[in-house]
Amino acid sequence: MKRYFLFFILLAVILPSSYSQDKFRFGFETSPFISWMKTDNKKTIGTGSRIGFNLAANGEYIFAEHYAVRLGLGLSFGQGGGLKHNEINGKAPLFPNSSLSDPILDSIASGTIVRYRINYLEIPFALKMKTPEYGNIRYFAEVPALSIGFKTGAKADIGSYDDENIKKDMAALSLNWGLGIGAEYSLNSSTSLVGGLYYQAGFTDVTSDDGADKSKATNQRIVLRVGVLF
Repeated sequence: MKRYFLFFILLAVILPSSYSQDKFRFGFETSPFISWMKTDNKKTIGTGSRIGFNLAANGEYIFAEHYAVRLGLGLSFGQGGGLKHNEINGKAPLFPNSSLSDPILDSIASGTIVRYRINYLEIPFALKMKTPEYGNIRYFAEVPALSIGFKTGAKADIGSYDDENIKKDMAALSLNWGLGIGAEYSLNSSTSLVGGLYYQAGFTDVTSDDGADKSKATNQRIVLRVGVLF
């Protein structure tokens, strides 16, 4: 994980000096979110949500007066939620590729609740549409707001067992779509505070499907974006 933070810091130092401000703006954000999971199988039930957060650097390329493209690089911590696995039969393992702390977890019972926590290195991409500035405030919408996530870690609470490493049984990539609205508040001619509310949904399976439960599980999130643009 340290190498991701080092790369993130290097990006933050290099990018602001690499572009002219009339076409490009650079910023940082830390965004808490609430996430949950759902599946395409009515017998694998989503149960419970969790709180996580994103840490990201973003760049905006302004290609028209009220339009921009946002591209970024960030770290996302704690995506996931709870799933009640009702179709596993206790014979086939749910996480066959992971080294779990107790052999009993290789044959968990049907109805076991697993609470997932997945971390990603994320690349967001969005089309941003802005209003004219009213006083010091400019409103915006981002549609679509897409992202690709590269798995960096995954843990789970399996029944009464906490913090089991299940990284090897989660999909390497996560593709997401979303939309959001927000506002920019100008502090001066070059710096703005940014806030927004977003809905994001995965459209790829976050599990590897090597285990007993073959259902498609996706992450869903409500994100509160808080950041600054220069």
